[in-house]
Amino acid sequence: MTLSEKIKNHYGSKRGLLRYVRYELLRMMGAYRALKKVDFTKVTRLVFVCHGNICRSPLGEVVAHKHGVPTISFGLGTRGNDPADPRAIAWASDHGYELAQHKTMRVDQYQPQAGDLLIGMEPKHIDALVQSFSQAPVQITMAGLWLSQPLAYLHDPYNTNAQYFDRCEFLVEQSAHQIMSNFQQYVQVSSNNNFR
Repeated sequence: MTLSEKIKNHYGSKRGLLRYVRYELLRMMGAYRALKKVDFTKVTRLVFVCHGNICRSPLGEVVAHKHGVPTISFGLGTRGNDPADPRAIAWASDHGYELAQHKTMRVDQYQPQAGDLLIGMEPKHIDALVQSFSQAPVQITMAGLWLSQPLAYLHDPYNTNAQYFDRCEFLVEQSAHQIMSNFQQYVQVSSNNNFR
């Protein structure tokens, strides 16, 4: 296997590798530490966000939906009302999720609600979310920070090869599970406290 193939398999592209290195250095220096300080006692809905709302964020949404967690997703650069990427639909189906009915939602169609946790996939998403919703009653975090081996950057798999597409969707799924675990833990504790 060539070096170029290894890069495409593990980072999506050369640009993905460069961004991975840059953002991981920033993460290790603590640049994104505040994004893990989520007050789950105030979270009522998970909102997954990416660029096109066709690969990463819709998968996060259907993973949460399957587990009964209130959730939606939207794209920062989508035209809206398009289906998910065919590979994302196939990946979801292979892993027990229904994505065939998904339609993309634009950022301007999103109506912030108190208790929303906005979950971006990469640092530039966070910048855009902070700029647009800093005054809204929401919290903002980044998906990869919740992985057991945290990552600051989940590269867009849209134009990548099959191996990286699979890797990216797997990481989105795992980060969604970890975020849901924190969310559901609070819901369980809160429900128990209500019966005391």
